[in-house]
Amino acid sequence: MDRVFITGASGFIGNSLANSLANAGTPVHVLVRQSSNTTGLHHPNITLFTGDILNIESIRKAMQDCNKVYHLAGLAKMWMKDKKAYYDINVTGTDNVLSVAQSLGIEKVVVTSTAGTLPPANNSLINEHSPKRPELYTEYERTKNKGEEIAVAYAQKGLPVVIVYPTNVFGEGIINDSNAATMMIRDYIKGKWKIIPGNGKGTMNYVYIDDIVNGLILAMQTAPTGSSFIIGGDNASYDTFFALIKELTGIQRRLYHIPYPIIRSIAWFEDVKTKWLGLQPFITSEWVRKLPYNWSKDIRKAKQELNYHPMTLREGIAKTIEWLRQTKQV
Repeated sequence: MDRVFITGASGFIGNSLANSLANAGTPVHVLVRQSSNTTGLHHPNITLFTGDILNIESIRKAMQDCNKVYHLAGLAKMWMKDKKAYYDINVTGTDNVLSVAQSLGIEKVVVTSTAGTLPPANNSLINEHSPKRPELYTEYERTKNKGEEIAVAYAQKGLPVVIVYPTNVFGEGIINDSNAATMMIRDYIKGKWKIIPGNGKGTMNYVYIDDIVNGLILAMQTAPTGSSFIIGGDNASYDTFFALIKELTGIQRRLYHIPYPIIRSIAWFEDVKTKWLGLQPFITSEWVRKLPYNWSKDIRKAKQELNYHPMTLREGIAKTIEWLRQTKQV
């Protein structure tokens, strides 16, 4: 029987993956910091190890006796007072996990990056082999890209590594920076969300949480060493996204299109406030730079080679609304 080690299990995707594997009968080792919220990880098939991906010995202790590794730990926050934290976690942490995996002879490692390291679409959809444009990256995406380069280097040295690129994940689970689309659905229902960025034509790829978990498991089961896969769902504009929320909730609230120059001005003010007062910004200029682009993705490779078939955006939003209502969050 497989015994699986997971980093980032206290996060949105990692929590769902750990429980999915545990519910299927797979013993799971998870590495969590002393300060981590372990809600949802108390399962008879999940063993908690206190440590940190910046501490190699704690990784080794938790990974011992496992034969497969999912590396999901990463710093995805929009802003950090200490920018070095992005490098520490997304680059050094990845190197540490893969170093231990190689030393222990792990059979296979699935490294979770982000579709944000891939470029915006122009005349065609973006796939796994599209050339990158690092000038558009946020600090998060720049360091995740470096983490990918480390994963590729380990694969070249013989470690069986696969890289997956999740797109914009949403749905049931922890609502944080990694689950912003669910936050927008929740806040729209509660009457707290009032805006649509720009002219509403900016496009994202959305994937429901169950599908990303299934994609990760399929990548572990069947993806060849050294391969990479975009794990996503439907491409949709902001207008389409909010139109579906309105239709599926039956709630018709007025939303206001905010021109990008105004959003950039707000972000500039937030940057100044953060620089001088040290307060966490509502939005940052580097994230605003991403808003006008078309971030559509081509997921045909995962469909064809992994037998991956995600639900539609409509189905995912409907399930999310049902969960929010059942859990009395709206």
